Amino acid sequence: MSIPDIKQIMIGRIEELFASISGNSSDEDCQFALKRYLMSNYSDLASLSFWLGCDAKTFQDEAVPAADIVDSAFFELNREAEFEAPAVRQQYSTLNSRQQFGAVVEGAQL
Repeated sequence: MSIPDIKQIMIGRIEELFASISGNSSDEDCQFALKRYLMSNYSDLASLSFWLGCDAKTFQDEAVPAADIVDSAFFELNREAEFEAPAVRQQYSTLNSRQQFGAVVEGAQL
């Protein structure tokens, strides 16, 4: 693979990223697209560094940790979505704990 080929692949990845995140994309879709782009970009940088004569393994080793940055960036949005979901209503029993287990449970009194 030549340097112009690597350049075209990198430009194509940017276009792919913006094509996959439209105005209707969910946070989950955007997170996945950005994570995939970052990992691919680091892989492309590894290919480019090979042609430049430096250590390509350095970039390749950092691809996954760089993608973890995306998880950190989306952490707050994911937590908000978690609390926006309707809460599950707990089913309560008509029996109380003393009726179910007695007055002593494993050495502790209720």
